[in-house]
Amino acid sequence: MSITLLPRTVFRLSGDNVKSWLDGIVTCAMPPPIRFGALLTPQGKIIADFFLIDEDEASLWLDTPSKFADDLEKRLKMFRLRAPITIERTQMKSYAIFGDQADRAPLGHDDPRHPTLGKCMIISTDAKPTASLEDYNAHRLSLGVVDSLFDFDSAKVFPADVNMDLMSGVDYQKGCFVGQEVTSRMKRMTTAKKRARGFICQSGAKVGDEITAGERVIGTVMSAQATMGMAMIRLDRWKAATESAALNGNAVAILGAPDGSE
Repeated sequence: MSITLLPRTVFRLSGDNVKSWLDGIVTCAMPPPIRFGALLTPQGKIIADFFLIDEDEASLWLDTPSKFADDLEKRLKMFRLRAPITIERTQMKSYAIFGDQADRAPLGHDDPRHPTLGKCMIISTDAKPTASLEDYNAHRLSLGVVDSLFDFDSAKVFPADVNMDLMSGVDYQKGCFVGQEVTSRMKRMTTAKKRARGFICQSGAKVGDEITAGERVIGTVMSAQATMGMAMIRLDRWKAATESAALNGNAVAILGAPDGSE
């Protein structure tokens, strides 16, 4: 079992009807006990993704990558209008617990994105990390799980592009949320032509490198670490390819969907 400190920011949201207010703007339904979701632009692109963790009837924790924190805080306060909702940053720390026997850890919640990704834990005191951020990144890449901390920036991708709909991040049965019209229409009327997929290569890769099949580009590297990474893959081109995928002239294995559906 390994523990990694993550560069994430934890907000506490509280007040009368805070959960129903938040339910009206984010992609996921409210806890208990933990949910994975996002706030979208009106055009349906991800501003920030996060975990929502239940605290009590009138409050919850929002755990997001720190690179999104400033913009997310500003937008949440804009949506608050005159509602009696308090949005405050905390000193809570966010950790990932992963690896063998992670499910037996006495603290934390199971990460809702993948059954073997591990646990999410936010605590007010310091825990002693036993693994580096690179160790955790290698673990999640091996499972083909997209993580905005490493893979994409704000307002660049749609939820389906980065598999949020395959990782319990979008609830299509709930009421309205910001960007719902575009997100729902994409699900109802189209089959996703591109999605993020993990890959394993024979040599190193860098952001922007192209994955090819013969002379045709089928994907672009989003992030990479050692011989693993995440790429945006054109699924139609990949499935139609008659030649093996390659990256920088070497063979590359493209992983399946995180939920095993493709």
